[in-house]
Amino acid sequence: MIMTMRSVITLLFAFCVLVLRAQPDPFVSALEKYQAGDLQQAKQLIDRAVKSPGHSVNAEAWLLRGFIYKDVFKDMQNASEADVVRDEAVASLYNCMLLDEENTYRVNADQAYDYLARSYYNDAAKALSGMDDARAEALFAKYKEAMLRQDPKVQLKAREIEFLNALGTLHTKQHNKDRKNDALFERAVQDFKAALALDPENYGANYNLATLYYNQGVMRIRQVGPTDEIADIIDIQETARVSFRQALPYMLKAHELNPTRRETLLGLENIYYSLQDQQRTEEIRRLFEELPPNNDDR
Repeated sequence: MIMTMRSVITLLFAFCVLVLRAQPDPFVSALEKYQAGDLQQAKQLIDRAVKSPGHSVNAEAWLLRGFIYKDVFKDMQNASEADVVRDEAVASLYNCMLLDEENTYRVNADQAYDYLARSYYNDAAKALSGMDDARAEALFAKYKEAMLRQDPKVQLKAREIEFLNALGTLHTKQHNKDRKNDALFERAVQDFKAALALDPENYGANYNLATLYYNQGVMRIRQVGPTDEIADIIDIQETARVSFRQALPYMLKAHELNPTRRETLLGLENIYYSLQDQQRTEEIRRLFEELPPNNDDR
């Protein structure tokens, strides 16, 4: 397991230490410092080692560098500096796998590489929670790149849909705080549509996109002021209706995917009411009222 890798590294490199102990070798010195827990000295020495002719194409040296950088990364607090160190760890472990033609170190390199690749995704999720969309997108891109480089056949669609829905939610929240920022609205639309391009049957993306368009229409209606001219009011109302019509197919799809979900029925009722479709408004209201009182919205 990852937590016992120093012991594994010790066994893997024991022979090299015996052979090379008689001469000063930065690889051996780096291993000794790593075993002693002196990560900063180990890092400096292994950097020297992989630049030397004797170790530049040595899978063992790149494996050790990957583990040293991984452990340095785990102890770091500064996010931007830690990102650089993690990138180096991932690159080193990948170099090891490329050079390790007999797969001597493959299992250990794979485990460490997988841990670091998944840490990109975890940190992307944290960035989303912190409303840092730029960092989240950059980290998710690195996550995809690392996972596909390790296994070109790996299935990442579910992860990508989950991320795009979360990113769209973030951009929606940002737009709610700044309603005049049309760029944020368009970013949210693009995020949810990208999720739907991967999975048209995704309930969350359909519902969120419908709600986004509906709320945009409501916002436009609320812009009508007591001093507005009749012509301006008509234009605003028609613009709002465009948003309501854009919302409708996505909310209908969400309803199709989950016919007994209360929030979707309420969304449809509000859209039809805003479109002044009294018949369908009443039909949806009846469906809502017919739901069992303890309906769990599954």
